[in-house]
Amino acid sequence: MKILNQIRNKKGTTMVLHVITFTVIAACASIVVDIGVVAYKKADTVKATDAAALAGAQSILYEEDNPIMTAREYLQKNGVNPDDANIEILGDNAGIKVTTKTNVNYVFAQLLGFESTEVNASATAKIMAITSVYKGIRPFAIEEQDLEFGTLYTLKEGGGSGSNGNYGGLALGGTGANNYRFNILNGYDGELKVGDYVTTETGNMSNPTKSSVNELISRCNHHPRCTYDSFNPDCSRVVTVVIVDDLDVNGRSSVQILGFASFFLIAVEGQGNECVVKGYFVRNVTQGESNEVQKNYGLSGVKLTQ
Repeated sequence: MKILNQIRNKKGTTMVLHVITFTVIAACASIVVDIGVVAYKKADTVKATDAAALAGAQSILYEEDNPIMTAREYLQKNGVNPDDANIEILGDNAGIKVTTKTNVNYVFAQLLGFESTEVNASATAKIMAITSVYKGIRPFAIEEQDLEFGTLYTLKEGGGSGSNGNYGGLALGGTGANNYRFNILNGYDGELKVGDYVTTETGNMSNPTKSSVNELISRCNHHPRCTYDSFNPDCSRVVTVVIVDDLDVNGRSSVQILGFASFFLIAVEGQGNECVVKGYFVRNVTQGESNEVQKNYGLSGVKLTQ
C-alpha cells in the first residue's frame, strides 16, 4: 500500500510539473510571438515615417501647395494613422520632420494581462545642395551668377558671341563632335563633383548641337505636354549642367565646377553658326552627394538626417 501511495504521489507531482512546464513554455512562446509582432510593426512604422518625410520634403522643393498634407497622405497609404502624427516644416523651408506613434495590440500576452504597447518613429528629411552627380551631365556650362527660377537663359552661345572660341560647350570624357553629340543625347557617363575641373569644347558645334537638342525636345511624350513650370521629373527636356567659375578663357581650357543646375530646354535658335541653345532655370531633385554648406543652384538632394 505504501508503495502504491508513493507511485500515486509521483504521478501527481509529475502532472503538476508538466502543467507548470507547459505554462512556462506557452508564456515564453507568447512573448516571442508578440515581440515579433511589435518588431514587424515597428519596421513598418519607420518605413512609413521615412517615406512621408521624403515625400513632404520633395513637395517643399517643388513648391507644391501643402507639404504637410502630402506627408499625411503617405502615412495613410502605408498604414499609419496621420492623426497620430506630428508634422512640422523646418525653418527656411529647409525640410520636414515627421514623428509618428502606433498602438500595437498583443496577441498572446493578453492572457498574461498585457494589452498593447506603443511604437514610435521619427524622420527628418532635409533639402540640400547637390555636390556630385553620377552620370547624366550635359556638355553645357553656365558661368556663376545669381539665377532666377522661371527665367530663360542661354546654355550655348551662337557664332559672334562666346569668348575666344568658346561658346559654352564642354569636352566631357573626350573631345570632338561625336563625343559632344553623345553627351547631349545621353549625358556624360561619369561622375562630376564640385571642385573638379572640366575642359571647354572649342568651336561652335552647330550641327551636333541643333540635331541633338531637337531630338531631346522631341523625346518628351508626356500628356499633357511638359512645360517649364509643370514637368515630369524624368522628362528628356530637363537637363542638368555645371556652374563654373569662369568662361572667359582662351581656347580649350580648364574651368572649375562650383555647382549644378537644371534647365528646361525650349529651343535651338538660329541657323548655321548662329545656333543658340536656351532653357528655363528650374528646381529639380536628383540622387547624389549633398550637404548644407554648398551653395544651392537649384539642383537639390533630399536626405534623411534622423
